[in-house]
Amino acid sequence: MQDEEVGFLELLDGKVQYVVPKWQRRYCWTERDVRRLVDDLVSISKAAKSDRAHYGGSLITFSPPGQPAGAVTMQRVVDGQQRLTTVSLLLARIIESMSEDDQYGDWTRQDIRDLLTNAREEHPQKRRKLRLQLGDEEEYVRILRGEPNGGGAVTDAWQVVCRLVDRHGPGTLMSGLERFRVVSLGVGKNDDPQQIFESLNATGLALTESEKVKNWLLMGFPDAVQQDLYERHWLDIENVLDAHHSSRPIDLFLRDFMRWRTGQIRAGGETYEVFRRWAIEEGWDEQSRRQELCCELAHLAGLYGKLTGTNGRHQEDAIEPSLRHLRAMGIDTHRPFTLRLLSELTPLDGDPISTEQAARVFEAISIWITRLWFVNQTAGLNTAFTVMAARDPVDPDAYSDQWINRIHALYRQDVGVPNDEDVARGIRTRGVYRGKQARLAVFCALTEAEDGENAPSREGLWTERVMPMRLTDAWRESLGPEAEEMHWAWRFRLANLALVGASPGEYASFDEKKEWYRESSVGSTKCLSDETSWDEAALARRAEDLAERAIKVWPWGYGALEAE
Repeated sequence: MQDEEVGFLELLDGKVQYVVPKWQRRYCWTERDVRRLVDDLVSISKAAKSDRAHYGGSLITFSPPGQPAGAVTMQRVVDGQQRLTTVSLLLARIIESMSEDDQYGDWTRQDIRDLLTNAREEHPQKRRKLRLQLGDEEEYVRILRGEPNGGGAVTDAWQVVCRLVDRHGPGTLMSGLERFRVVSLGVGKNDDPQQIFESLNATGLALTESEKVKNWLLMGFPDAVQQDLYERHWLDIENVLDAHHSSRPIDLFLRDFMRWRTGQIRAGGETYEVFRRWAIEEGWDEQSRRQELCCELAHLAGLYGKLTGTNGRHQEDAIEPSLRHLRAMGIDTHRPFTLRLLSELTPLDGDPISTEQAARVFEAISIWITRLWFVNQTAGLNTAFTVMAARDPVDPDAYSDQWINRIHALYRQDVGVPNDEDVARGIRTRGVYRGKQARLAVFCALTEAEDGENAPSREGLWTERVMPMRLTDAWRESLGPEAEEMHWAWRFRLANLALVGASPGEYASFDEKKEWYRESSVGSTKCLSDETSWDEAALARRAEDLAERAIKVWPWGYGALEAE
């Protein structure tokens, strides 16, 4: 590596173009990061010693071999794209705020414009001195055209930059930029850009696990191959997981993918290392196979998006209801296993299992998880689903029976399928202080099963306590001398919840609530208006009714379960 101290604006002087490779992360600086840089520039601009410099870290680049003399020199950015992009946005705003006659020090408007463009370059793609990744690039180009619009981090940073340039003045910021220096390091042909990138990342904004995986998948390929793999596969992953402006959905997908493939639960921050070791052990590290792996990951991400809902509903009507309920419950521990099921239903190659067999397993999983939620025993599902996902293949002709038998085998464990008696007991006694999403899903499913086509849309519905979180004087009076004991015992139980779309408020009296319940479009809520008072007898009746309905909606019809 060769290094030198250089003024940041000098990096943009001459015929040069900095390209952010596809394996790099997206632009991700927040308002706080942009403000910190601008505050530094303002401080150094106002320093008593006018020749004082400000060192802003390092810029690491490597230049592809074989570039012709006299042409625009391409530099791939290994580290420093966040600063390059932010400074470019600052310069763009400064240009926008200047007239043709304005000048800051020796800097005319045209001088500053030349820092952003190779003005005499005929090739359109080489005209700009900074090229970002696909989504960031589109936003950056619109900003330079004076048409900023977009929902990404580049546009967000532009809005911050506009406010800060207007506040501090373009002259002050140009003065600071003149003294803004970095250590510029050029990577030689015998250096490993990935190793350098990962080692330096420890002192910068940490890479996410999926960014490291993308880095590993794409690095080492020629530009054209990187572009092809990125656009055909990685961009597909971003699209189906709705991960354009946050890598977290891809982090979760890769975490669950590795749980399936390894049968091990590792911390989310270890996903990349687990992935890399697995890929090497399986021979995926060869360049020819890495392209195949990119294709498989994109396919599986599309299926994972069916689990999360970011890729729309599942095309099979027999499977979508179970997936819809699992999504609504907000319990995602099943995904390593259900991702495997979907991949066997829709494989990239080979024979798929039948839709009927897959639908039966998905229905069993939906019922199993819901029954466990009723008895408050979902904590062990992470391990159960991870172990199941990694187990040996089953006979395609007996697919659903064999999987359901494996679920049956868990009965003696805490995550075994609860029997009807356990479910009824859980509904009678379980407190649900947390789990708002799951309890809404359960009550909506019960309503849809009971009211059929007359059931209201889930949109705009919520669950509300009938007897409130804290007793009011009116409630104490209505509950009588045992009010505190009864309130303590029942306030968090399922029987004390009502599915509503309108309400006079949780702390209204029961007489006031009855008037609202009477007009409810939810059948089971409307029935509450028949109660003369909301006492322990009414709550017990409500609990028995919920238990009876829940066992019908989520029956375990796959063989007898032992009773305790």
